[in-house]
Amino acid sequence: MNRVGTLIVSLDFELNWGVHDVFSLEQYGEHLHGARLAIPKILDLFQKYDIHATWGVVGLLCFDTKDEMLANLPEVKPSYDHSSFSPYVKLDRVGDCENNDPLHFGMSIIQKISSSSNQEIASHTFSHYYCLEEGQTSEEFEADLLASKIVMKKNGYNVFSFIFPRNQTQKSYLEICKRHGVLSYRGNEAS
Repeated sequence: MNRVGTLIVSLDFELNWGVHDVFSLEQYGEHLHGARLAIPKILDLFQKYDIHATWGVVGLLCFDTKDEMLANLPEVKPSYDHSSFSPYVKLDRVGDCENNDPLHFGMSIIQKISSSSNQEIASHTFSHYYCLEEGQTSEEFEADLLASKIVMKKNGYNVFSFIFPRNQTQKSYLEICKRHGVLSYRGNEAS
């Protein structure tokens, strides 16, 4: 019997939102700038070899200006016991737009990804939300998910796939995802 295998490629596009609680921009900024250089090359390879991929995009990357970002934050934000996990306490460090802050804005890259064939835009939450951290709640997760869906829809992306940051999947949150139209997700494998 011949069996054909399937390889699923799932990538995170998060820039500083994905590491703000682990590294300073001084420590990791060069790597983040490198992502902006690497992604177009990855897309070229994907096109050359007809590779399909899902790109989990952090919703905070999807704004043209800081003012637009601030006007579209969810009212309910994560109440992590360790406030350093929340990007909201660091918004004063965000620049005005992608031209002067390419580590917190990413619409030009998102547009490159979405205009490449066989590339799916998925949600990686709005704020790189950690579902297993102490203090956060299902209400906060739902607000984050809805904020992500709103900004994605506003930019023309219908999102049906969800990528949990750091693969922190909380089983009860899958029902919330399902209720809001998520058809597939990436989380931790059962082992």
